[in-house]
Amino acid sequence: MTVACKRLLQKQSFSTQDDIRHSLVELGFEDISQSTVSRLLAKLKIIKVPNAYGKRVYCLTESTEPAHLHAAISSQIESVTHNQLLVVVKTRPGCAQLVARIIDLHPHTTVLGTIAGNDTIMVAPHDIQQIGECEAAVCQCLGLR
Repeated sequence: MTVACKRLLQKQSFSTQDDIRHSLVELGFEDISQSTVSRLLAKLKIIKVPNAYGKRVYCLTESTEPAHLHAAISSQIESVTHNQLLVVVKTRPGCAQLVARIIDLHPHTTVLGTIAGNDTIMVAPHDIQQIGECEAAVCQCLGLR
């Protein structure tokens, strides 16, 4: 059940434990209660963070499973590209702020900072002459290369 819960949280956003419970029931965990979901989330160290719309959603954290952090985070990334000024990271809906936080927590000399919305992150390079290096650093931080 813990693996199923993690996979659900990697694939979509949930704002209530009951929503998670309903999805687990759909996966075949028929006798699961809301209190069981609550204990499961505590055990997995799942946190609730605000998305771009201010709605609080459950998210995996770096401490949830550090050995598989890159696999979990990279599954939330749809693309990384740049336009000679900014690196743009597209994520699954509701994941951008968590991914931007990970980039900010792992500073690199080529990254000046991030701005995150719901599903898009703009990464400002320290020097636009090194935009390719900045993109590579972001990809490496997120476990994409």
